[in-house]
Amino acid sequence: MPFNNKNLFITLLSLCTFQTYAAQCSEETYDKNKLNNFILLSQQTRTEIPKSVEITIDSPDGYLRASVQSNFSQCGELIGRSIKEVKTSTGPKNGFTATNEIKLNRTEFGWRIQLDANGIIADNNSQKTTQLYRQTLEGMYWLNNKGVISHAVNRSIIAATKAGDKDKTTVGTIDYIFNSSGLLARAVNKGSLAIDNNTIVYSYDGNDRLIKTQSPSTIEEYAYDNEGRELSLSKTQMFFTIEKNLTTCEEWNSHGECTRANMDILIVPADRTDKQYVDKHNAVMTAKYEYWN
Repeated sequence: MPFNNKNLFITLLSLCTFQTYAAQCSEETYDKNKLNNFILLSQQTRTEIPKSVEITIDSPDGYLRASVQSNFSQCGELIGRSIKEVKTSTGPKNGFTATNEIKLNRTEFGWRIQLDANGIIADNNSQKTTQLYRQTLEGMYWLNNKGVISHAVNRSIIAATKAGDKDKTTVGTIDYIFNSSGLLARAVNKGSLAIDNNTIVYSYDGNDRLIKTQSPSTIEEYAYDNEGRELSLSKTQMFFTIEKNLTTCEEWNSHGECTRANMDILIVPADRTDKQYVDKHNAVMTAKYEYWN
């Protein structure tokens, strides 16, 4: 199952760009780190180096809780990242909790990714829980001979949740295609499952800023303010539900990084459009930056 970071990372990290520059780093190193970070984090770079970034997301109604910890070298290369996201929905008869944990670590030949995802339903009266799904994934982002990520592979195990069923193993790949300007143009996903076969297309404005990504299931659109800072991200994702997220930055630090943003979340079942089925949530994202300089 392709593990393109957008499925989980964008909502968490869209307004927290990661900057890679240091006087002791060559321009070639800077460019490589800039491009690799964009592939790994779906983020474009600015000018200052962060040593670490801590992000938290919390919704007052308990729907969404998330935490992110990222660490970088003095030249801006991603050393490691950990993410945990918990979504909790409560209905009249039961509640559903989806938990996703991701670890990303630098290795000799690229970056290793590990993912653990599970969904649990709990009966509101008896508190009895039922495992709805469980998936683990391991993969690698591989560097080419120029030191740039060009290919990724993964292996996933989808655990059986019903008596008599067997675990299912899937494999997937991602190939990264660049345009004549060296910008990421497409990410081509191929995998064992039909849902894993798709292409993500990246679009940029005249200043080479990312303004849109689009795949068969997800559309993301970015907006910037007059100072060139990332202002908002609009994301629409269509699976069993149609989920629309609008993340708008409200505060920035002196380096132009978003440190506080408001998130409006709208969820509609894909087969129902009546207002009574619309689920609305609000969350706040906060980010803390520590810099090398």
